[in-house]
Amino acid sequence: MPVDARGALVLRLFEEFYERVYFFARRSVDQATAEDVAQEVFVRLLDKDDLESRPMSVSYLIKIADNLIKRRHRRLKKLEEFISGELQRFEHRECGAPDQGDSETAGLLGQLPAEEQDAVGMIVCRDLSYEATALALDVKISTVNNWKYRGIQRLKQSQQPGPAPREKQAV
Repeated sequence: MPVDARGALVLRLFEEFYERVYFFARRSVDQATAEDVAQEVFVRLLDKDDLESRPMSVSYLIKIADNLIKRRHRRLKKLEEFISGELQRFEHRECGAPDQGDSETAGLLGQLPAEEQDAVGMIVCRDLSYEATALALDVKISTVNNWKYRGIQRLKQSQQPGPAPREKQAV
């Protein structure tokens, strides 16, 4: 079947069954997710090799939606477990007695604001990714990047001899 005919068939099915698939999904997930799932059902139909020869019923489409919802739920659970495990590992990390370098580093980090300490500590000291750090701190990746950059800049400034930079005074 030509691509245009396949698209027309899926469009017809979409117009006929979208609401029923959406309402099925809406019973299990929020509105935005239900819309995504319902649309994904019809997008996946475009990839079916035997679409033209297969009799289409709403129950088949609902089964696709059900599988998508279950798969999404499993992925979210795995992600939550991973994040929880990483946070526990981060919080309960066992360390030996700190040597001089570790205590000096801890002292330097202690001079930074809390968010910069977290960002520098997680990314530089513990070698976590920006994505993992952003998830752990519940902020955007760009925010983590800014905090890390500012923290490193402050640490560099604190290690340079000479007068400390003056703060701008309000006029």
